[in-house]
Amino acid sequence: MTRSEDIQNYMKLFHLDANIPVYLYEGDRLTFCVPKLPEFCYPPEKYMEKLWLDGEKKLRQSDKATASGSRYISYTATEYGVYFGRIILKETPDWSLVFGPVNNIPYTSADLHLMCVDFIVAGNNQENFRKFLDAIPQTSQNAFLIKLLFVNYSLNREKCRLSEFLPVNEVRLPADNSIAEETVHQKEAFHNKSYELEDLILNLIRMGNIEGVQSLEVNDSIAHVGIVGPTSLRQIKNILIVSITLYTRAAIEGGVDYDTAYRLSDEFIQTAERIQNPEALNELLSKIPYIFAQKVYESQTPISSNDIMQKAIHFIQQHTNQHLTVDDVADYVGFSRSYFSAYFKQELGFTVSTFITRCKLEEARRLLQYTNKPLSVISNYLCFSSQSHFQNTFKKKFGVTPLQYRKNPKKS
Repeated sequence: MTRSEDIQNYMKLFHLDANIPVYLYEGDRLTFCVPKLPEFCYPPEKYMEKLWLDGEKKLRQSDKATASGSRYISYTATEYGVYFGRIILKETPDWSLVFGPVNNIPYTSADLHLMCVDFIVAGNNQENFRKFLDAIPQTSQNAFLIKLLFVNYSLNREKCRLSEFLPVNEVRLPADNSIAEETVHQKEAFHNKSYELEDLILNLIRMGNIEGVQSLEVNDSIAHVGIVGPTSLRQIKNILIVSITLYTRAAIEGGVDYDTAYRLSDEFIQTAERIQNPEALNELLSKIPYIFAQKVYESQTPISSNDIMQKAIHFIQQHTNQHLTVDDVADYVGFSRSYFSAYFKQELGFTVSTFITRCKLEEARRLLQYTNKPLSVISNYLCFSSQSHFQNTFKKKFGVTPLQYRKNPKKS
């Protein structure tokens, strides 16, 4: 039996027991997976890059166990709480097993929307993608790490402890550690959590993703991390002011005009300075991203007080990755094609087809800026008739080609 056959048999047995997808990579090339999956179920590149960077960093260290407990194990979490893990095979270090995605709670509609964007799942594949996710058992972070530890021991004969992989603030320090060392760990945990949350919120604001912001759990435990001592009120206010500044810039990048964004910023800061209750400040902090995301959404959405128009607009914006026609939208709102087309043009000043294309191109800009997916994949995902059609339409709208926009999005 060859090494490849041996590993593949191990993968089949692992999946039979855990029902978690597992992938074999030789170098950076996926060569085998269990179960057999369509390409849209493969792990997104951006998370694989994180696993690879972490793994290569550990391999460059000494033969002794690293601070995270192993040279061969790494894992990462997505912005919506899904985990992927990687184990480098000791005997063939250019080979890796990747596990995931796993999640410890049922997926919300917002989670599924974000995952379809991350995995680039076209509309006609979304039902199969949901079935793929539903077949994976809910697994906590600890349970997932324990499975990685077991696989690592089985294949690499390396024994590690779970505590070596948990975030610093979840591990109790020995009693003889100094207060200074404990403070350093708390600050490191605070900055790591703050950065991850900040990066997620800023992207959601830029996209005008109201549902994504609503799904965030910006609770007291996150807002109060690292805040201690008699100056807590001032610390919260400072964090809030910095956050408002970043959110304002993200809103402007998302399309909100400068005057509106900075007027909103001033109002929030003035309100924060008047508040003397930490809980009220944290409540304000949780609401501000939603309001900025709403402003971005409104800037991208035609203004109409007509409920039928709003229903049509929302339907189009939510189906950019489908072959959407004027007939589809007219059927959705309950009108004939000819009547609805004329009504839409009279209300908003442009045609239904123009708005469908506009929404697809806005989604294309986001994918170009925040993913590294090739143009062919983006074109297919947004249901353009061909890549050349996508490129020509994009350039006609924004004055630059998709690749030029990806290199310098702020110039378009």
